[in-house]
Amino acid sequence: MEFWARWAHRALWHASLWHMHESHHRPRDGPFELNDVFAIINAVPAMSLLAYGFFNRGLVPGLSFGAGLGITLFGMAYMFVHDGLVHRRFPVGPIADVPYFRRVAAAHQIHHMDKFEGVPYGLFLGPKELEEVGGSEELEKEIKRRIKRKETLDTIQ
Repeated sequence: MEFWARWAHRALWHASLWHMHESHHRPRDGPFELNDVFAIINAVPAMSLLAYGFFNRGLVPGLSFGAGLGITLFGMAYMFVHDGLVHRRFPVGPIADVPYFRRVAAAHQIHHMDKFEGVPYGLFLGPKELEEVGGSEELEKEIKRRIKRKETLDTIQ
């Protein structure tokens, strides 16, 4: 799913569907943005595959159910990490202190800065994408900036 999401982000959302995705690259006014429609669009095939697999028997329905479940679980993880951890749309608890997730959040923040020609387009493999284009130093700087910001916010609270 990560590879599909990365491809769709680059080839669709930053191209022909930019008019919808652009809302995600601007300050949000209110709880929702037009980009949130992509979650619904991705939920339709997942629900269809789950329903087909649930109401039918056999190998293909079983594989369909598995695929639908995989899409759903990836979507939940993506929402939790991307919307919660990265963009702080809701609290995520202790995962904010997990080093790997710090790297993911920092890499995605760099994507929003339009450095490295928009890389990374993936989320969970975003740090690796950045390393491949020479962005390791920038990634480490962003991680430190985010840690410092979190410590400042924790002190205030």
